[in-house]
Amino acid sequence: MSSSNALEIRGLKKSFRRFTLGPIDLTVPRGVIYGFVGPNGAGKTTTIDLMLGMGAKDAGSIRVFGLDHLEDELSVRRQVGYVSPDLDYQRWGRVGRAIRFVKGFYPSWDDEYCERLMTNLHLSSDERIVQLSFGARIKLSLVLALSWRPALLVLDEPTVGLDAIAKQQVFAELLAAVRDGERTVFMSSHGITDLERFADHVGMIKDGRMLFEG
Repeated sequence: MSSSNALEIRGLKKSFRRFTLGPIDLTVPRGVIYGFVGPNGAGKTTTIDLMLGMGAKDAGSIRVFGLDHLEDELSVRRQVGYVSPDLDYQRWGRVGRAIRFVKGFYPSWDDEYCERLMTNLHLSSDERIVQLSFGARIKLSLVLALSWRPALLVLDEPTVGLDAIAKQQVFAELLAAVRDGERTVFMSSHGITDLERFADHVGMIKDGRMLFEG
């Protein structure tokens, strides 16, 4: 795999009873915001799940910074942060407890950066997670993923449920995160309008097949 790429997918295929993903090819250069766009049910989440080792692919290869996503799973996980509306941190009760728990897994955790993200995204450590709005829970997920400064940040529909102001806040933090050219953002969305002002590269998927990449 080229050292200039954060992610390379080649010939990826996964068949279900009523849907087949691929085979698809996809290339994400380092240091960019890549928008993975397609309608609901196009295969975006399936692709991300396979990237993260959640489910077995039928064919193809997935390499993250040159590493095979399964053979080098531990090394890959140490470089990839993940944000999804499905992530649930309610069991920790309050925002601060969730942060302390997740922080313990990452030696690279940056307390100062975490505090800045909390301030910029209007979150407080004493807030009860169960009382957070859907948009605020997305923001918390983003704080937990960004604060340890992963080399690749994977976001599955991160703008779902966000109002225009919250979207602006989230995208501002993502742009800041890739500004040094050392971090890469891979973001799926069913709406091109959310990404067109922010993404450097776009891949479009429909019915399990890539239509366009560039």
